[in-house]
Amino acid sequence: MKLNRILILIDDSPCAIRAAKYGYELARELQAKVALLSVVDAALAEGNVDAGIFPEQEAGKLKRAAEELLHNIRNDYGQSVETEIFVPEGNVKETILQMAKEWKAKLIVIGSHGRTGFSRLLMGSIAEEVIRHSPVPVFVVPVTIKL
Repeated sequence: MKLNRILILIDDSPCAIRAAKYGYELARELQAKVALLSVVDAALAEGNVDAGIFPEQEAGKLKRAAEELLHNIRNDYGQSVETEIFVPEGNVKETILQMAKEWKAKLIVIGSHGRTGFSRLLMGSIAEEVIRHSPVPVFVVPVTIKL
């Protein structure tokens, strides 16, 4: 199997930035294409109707911020790597898995916060869910890795 399409999952956390750096290094070594993916969970977009700010507007702001983040990551780390950027709205886990299929990813790179115990129970683990249900191999970059 040729790992020529790497899907890198990004949010605004330090572990996602580490995953991006590592994913781009892999892409250069493997001469692979990269897709940067950040999913906007519109359910988390809170508005303030009394102030005239509606949830749809907040979701739009989240989407624009995610797009800017992905463009900055591509510019900072993606030199000489063909990169596509995706910022869909939806359920994070389901959207990641769907994008992996649609884009025909051969590998998913994701960062992990390394939470355990009660904090993991409360926050959930997107990385764990992706690993369990992914149609392709998943490379998890822990927050503690030295680059």
